[in-house]
Amino acid sequence: MTIGFIGFGEADSSIALGLHGENVEELVFFDAMQNDPRFSEKLKAKGDAAGAVQCASAAEVARRAQVIFSAVPSNFAVSAAEGALDGVHEGLIYTDVSTATPADKRKISEMIAARGGEYVDGAMMGPLLQDKHKVSMLLSGKASQRLKDAMAPYHMRMTVVGDVPGVATSMKFIRSIYAKGISVLFIELFQAAQKFGVEEDIVASLVNTYGEDIVNVIDRNLSGSIIHADRREHEMQNVVDFLKSEGLPYTMSEATREKLAWVRDTGIKDHFEGDVPRDWHGVLAGWKL
Repeated sequence: MTIGFIGFGEADSSIALGLHGENVEELVFFDAMQNDPRFSEKLKAKGDAAGAVQCASAAEVARRAQVIFSAVPSNFAVSAAEGALDGVHEGLIYTDVSTATPADKRKISEMIAARGGEYVDGAMMGPLLQDKHKVSMLLSGKASQRLKDAMAPYHMRMTVVGDVPGVATSMKFIRSIYAKGISVLFIELFQAAQKFGVEEDIVASLVNTYGEDIVNVIDRNLSGSIIHADRREHEMQNVVDFLKSEGLPYTMSEATREKLAWVRDTGIKDHFEGDVPRDWHGVLAGWKL
């Protein structure tokens, strides 16, 4: 089987790395930034690590693959699918794991179906860097069971939740109210704790209440919200729009979106030379707040 990836950032490259370890026959990828000098070397290194062949276009990925995982920023999900259309063929399963809105996912489904392919709405529900291809993934769309069966030999953890594209994403949006919310709560908490010099005491108190595992939760969420502030702000805007469209309250989701926008606009990520540390001590030492 040939598995393709459109977008090769943290999500798709992590899945590809995991699948490489499962001895998938062939992995191919295309990223819109692969010819940009700022990103080309890093993307090539990710491809090499995963044994993935870089393609010249999304359409080439579609022509070569039997299954595609598209993981691009939510506002580029439709255009990424449009770029793949010339290569879409009968039997291809185009799996969109972006956080595009349910409406956009239904639109992409129609585009893929018109070219003879099949579309699956995917929603990743766990830590990618830790779980890689085994990250828990919800699926919706008519080809969901076929995708699950095709990927079963590679130990992917997939759960079919419906036949209509958008259902899986709606579930992820609801989860994001908590998952993205807690990440910015940690930022606000440590801003205050650092000002008063009580960081260690606060963490010790949290450990006393929630157990040692809370430290891993803090490390992952604090760094992740800084690294991915821009993407997550777009995701939370989609969550807010989704909740509004359903007549549901969105006060906390809007506050989360605003805090992520502040993290992005303040440029906290730029305060670090190279990668943002993955532990809270390192983050607080370098974030300059």
